[in-house]
Amino acid sequence: MGIKIKMKINSTIQTYKPYKQIKTNTVQGRNFSTKAYIPIYSQPLTGTQNINFKGNPFVEIKNVAKFLYAKKNVSDLKRYIDATDGKDSFVLRQFAMEPFEGLQYGIKAFKGMTMKEIQYLCENLHVIAVNRGCKNMCGYCYADAKPSKRAMSWEDFTTITKGLKTLRKRFSGLDIFGENFQISKEDILYRTTELFYDADCMSLAVKDKKGKLYDFTELATELYNSTGRRTAFDTSGWYKNNPIMQKRAEKYAAYFSKPENMKKLNAFNVSFNVFNASYIASVKALKKGDTQKAQRLKERYINDMANTLFTFIPLVDNPKFHILVRSFDSKAKNAKEFNDKAMTSLIKEVYKKVERLCKDDLTGEQKYIKNPDMLETKLINLYFKIGMIDTSLNSSGRMKKFMQEMNIKAPLLEYDESMKKVLADLKEKGRYHNYIMHRLIDADGKVYHMNYAGVIPTEIQLNIPQKNISAPKLANTIEDFVLTKEILNRPEIQIIKRVKIKDK
Repeated sequence: MGIKIKMKINSTIQTYKPYKQIKTNTVQGRNFSTKAYIPIYSQPLTGTQNINFKGNPFVEIKNVAKFLYAKKNVSDLKRYIDATDGKDSFVLRQFAMEPFEGLQYGIKAFKGMTMKEIQYLCENLHVIAVNRGCKNMCGYCYADAKPSKRAMSWEDFTTITKGLKTLRKRFSGLDIFGENFQISKEDILYRTTELFYDADCMSLAVKDKKGKLYDFTELATELYNSTGRRTAFDTSGWYKNNPIMQKRAEKYAAYFSKPENMKKLNAFNVSFNVFNASYIASVKALKKGDTQKAQRLKERYINDMANTLFTFIPLVDNPKFHILVRSFDSKAKNAKEFNDKAMTSLIKEVYKKVERLCKDDLTGEQKYIKNPDMLETKLINLYFKIGMIDTSLNSSGRMKKFMQEMNIKAPLLEYDESMKKVLADLKEKGRYHNYIMHRLIDADGKVYHMNYAGVIPTEIQLNIPQKNISAPKLANTIEDFVLTKEILNRPEIQIIKRVKIKDK
């Protein structure tokens, strides 16, 4: 007996980059038939160690039967993808989820969730917010971060990562994250799962139930090893006289200097801009005539940023290391302290201090700079990366409030209108939405549909140990719409049909 499998795929799969429509990606329907590949379960099935018969045995038997049927369908799908050489174009959302219902059985994080909800969650999983809250209070913060805190436990985080790891195994290694969307091939953003939303990575650390602390290196390693996802490191720097932060930063510089560790990241970013709280306070003090306070606050920021860049100088040669320099452009009104000319002045002062620190290191401890050639190479790379100013600022977070307070007039990238299209599309098409936005898992396990212009709540919440401890409200949250389970679980648009035929 042979098996004929017909995968009926929606002929047009539209993809959407936040705020900008892109070209349609067309996927042709394909047929696959074989006599050789008959699924035989002669070996233990992945994940069955989590299956037990506690409780009602009849319910358990039913669940195991669904699990085995789902595994058979995964095997058929995997053979189909392999036979048609479809790995580079495979996207899970193109296939019906009903045949895979039960595959999630025994995975703690996904308890009570359907496969449609799980597929939706995994696609473009851009944030797992292990820590919430930031004390930096940068004037332009897109996430409108507040000092309030909420952190996952290590057990919360690993419940999620282990759940995703188990699911990947049960899908025989097929991509569950939607990375094969045409747009994501060249855009690193979609291949990154950040560990923060409104927190600085220097403060990212979680504790287990015994009180052991796990910092960014351990979080990034767990994410990479369990899910295959790379993350990003972002910081605005730290107060150089904070011994805990300084020691942690030196650890990170040494750790990510090793290629086997840097491969866990897609980017290592230092944010350097005119919107730092100390710099803004110095401008305000100067306007009030307090020149001494203004100079003291400005010097503090320059010294802190110089120390940050010097501490990370071991990474400056790496192409994944970036300095994110932002300001208004020179055409902005009433923004002379916050435009690219002011930013250029700050850059020069910070660069001189880093240069001095590097030269002192060469003639002294040689902690980072071992010889004159290294000094020259490091400073050339620093000079190139520190001088690239980005003046394209958007309207989300605190930016509008900051501009109103400082009476600054400048055009911003406005995205409010695009969210109306996103909401209408979600209501109509559910998980087949055309707009590729991100998924965010908050510190309490709740899932959001988001970009940095808008955050849309959903009814999905992962089953993590501390799910009943609420996380602070996310900035830019849409108040009058919730992406419900009913919308996500609507009947499939695409289907898989399996027809058995007898040999002649």
